[in-house]
Amino acid sequence: MGARLDQHFLSDPRARDAIVALARLRPDDRALEIGPGRGMLTKELLSRAREVLAVELDSALAARLPEVLGGPANLRVINADFLELNLSSLEPGPWKVVANLPYAVATPILQRLLGWPAWQQAVLMFQKEVAQRIVAGPGGCDYGLLTLSVAIHAEAELAFEVPRESFSPKPKVASAVVLLRRRPQPLVPAEEQAWFFRVARAAFGQRRKMALGVLSRALGVSRETMAEAFAACSLPLSARAEEISLEGWRGLAQRLAIAAHGT
Repeated sequence: MGARLDQHFLSDPRARDAIVALARLRPDDRALEIGPGRGMLTKELLSRAREVLAVELDSALAARLPEVLGGPANLRVINADFLELNLSSLEPGPWKVVANLPYAVATPILQRLLGWPAWQQAVLMFQKEVAQRIVAGPGGCDYGLLTLSVAIHAEAELAFEVPRESFSPKPKVASAVVLLRRRPQPLVPAEEQAWFFRVARAAFGQRRKMALGVLSRALGVSRETMAEAFAACSLPLSARAEEISLEGWRGLAQRLAIAAHGT
């Protein structure tokens, strides 16, 4: 199961301690660990948090975890796929999430978390390239839809890299840990997000081209109207998708909603 999901188990105590320290758990905190595996992180979380909920897809690992850790009273194990778990059935939290995510499903898990209001902070391990995309700023090739979707819901910081030697089996790619702090309210209201991402997705789909022309064709809005929207948002008419900030995208989406729908 681990190999199928690109799961590389953490084996370095120094990396483990750095992750746990970054989580800043307090005695009254609830910790949610996604993919505890063999329990290396879990053991340290249990010593710091009031409760640890471990969600493990592999049934053999899930069954073995309480025994390996000595049957602690503050551990609850759910044998389930986090992507299919009914999150509304969990305690309302707030939860602090800690996870060494399987590379193959790391981004879908992150997106699932972003839409769940019960978490407060997350310390997550990703493939380094994914981590760089999460924390990227406008102007570079790493900046894209993943960056925007995270930034809408959380402040993101690339905390540190973790060497390949810290895992068993050793992965072929580098890893990095990202610290996420959930915003009290998303920067783009829920009712605006579908249109926001329709607009941004159209432009990022042809990111080498100027966004004005791409959006004009994709949304059926005249170039003149599009140019007016860009000017109103203080955006250069030559801007490409990766050069537009989150604030720029939101302003653009709001103005284009009026142009495209009349509302």
